[in-house]
Amino acid sequence: MADSPQIKLDFRKSLGSFTLDINCTLAAKVSAFLGPSGSGKSTLLNCISGTLAPDDGEIVFGEEVLYASAAKINLSPEKRRFGYVFQEGHLFPHLTVAQNIRYGQPKPRKSSAAIDVLEIAEFLQRYPRELSGGQRQRVAIARALAMEPRMLLMDEPLASLDSALKARIIPYLHHVKDTFDIPILYITHAFSEAMALADEAFLIANGLIIANGEPYRLLTAPSAMPIAQLTGVENTLFLPVTASDKARGLTLLEIGNQSLVIPYTDIGIGEIAPVAVRAEDIIISLEPDISISARNILKGTIQYLDVKSEYTWLSILVEWHHLAVKVTHAARKQLQLQEGSEVYCVIKASAINLLWD
Repeated sequence: MADSPQIKLDFRKSLGSFTLDINCTLAAKVSAFLGPSGSGKSTLLNCISGTLAPDDGEIVFGEEVLYASAAKINLSPEKRRFGYVFQEGHLFPHLTVAQNIRYGQPKPRKSSAAIDVLEIAEFLQRYPRELSGGQRQRVAIARALAMEPRMLLMDEPLASLDSALKARIIPYLHHVKDTFDIPILYITHAFSEAMALADEAFLIANGLIIANGEPYRLLTAPSAMPIAQLTGVENTLFLPVTASDKARGLTLLEIGNQSLVIPYTDIGIGEIAPVAVRAEDIIISLEPDISISARNILKGTIQYLDVKSEYTWLSILVEWHHLAVKVTHAARKQLQLQEGSEVYCVIKASAINLLWD
């Protein structure tokens, strides 16, 4: 596949007392913007799509200027040719799935690739009311892709789904990423979604980008901690399977020179298992030999320590993986935790969940 075109964003937009001030370049296949409600994520997406005009600045897609206040350029949404996927899908209830996918196309286009990748062929003659929430979102994504867009804009597409449905949709988003040669801009408030899908991520708060980089690095960066606490931080690891024992209900993953035991999965040996564990489900010990039922005791080093009003947040480097851990102030003081301390992360196998099957 060809390299994705760079998207240069350098603009400002004020709405009442709120101002969005963005200056960055998106260069990855999937770029994610993370932040709490009211941080400016949807305003950003609307300015890029052309449904909202910035006050000044410029937006450049590849070599094409989409918006430039100085040159008085502001291409309409249809001329930008970006696909847009909303939180709720916004399907037409009186049209079948097939008609929804074809709606608005200036001429008949091939949509079989999107239908195949999203596995919705069996739904084509159904109406939206006959579909589950996850199925409706898959149709909405297929409709956006059927327009053959130059870029796909996704505005919290999983926000309205429960955790079980989210786990089923994420693999389809991966298939879209791998199949279609277009950049994707993904808006979310969940670190776990960015960790699973994005190649680069931008943290946004109060209309400003406060950090950017690879998602796993941002997860435990000190500047990310306030956002992490608001958005439900989870540690997501992509680790190879080294062994499985169905009879005992256990699977073994490789984390550098250490091992992580999780509940049994039929993911093949050598394949990658994406697993998640919440920060509060990790216990810190100063000694490796402790008599408890937890199966996992991982040696690591505290990289950052951030004391908040209610808890202490730790960023712990285990091999080359970063783990965010939340402990009480009393535990921090009792264990005399500080940056540079060698510690052991104790995790129950049952507290580790597959991000998807």
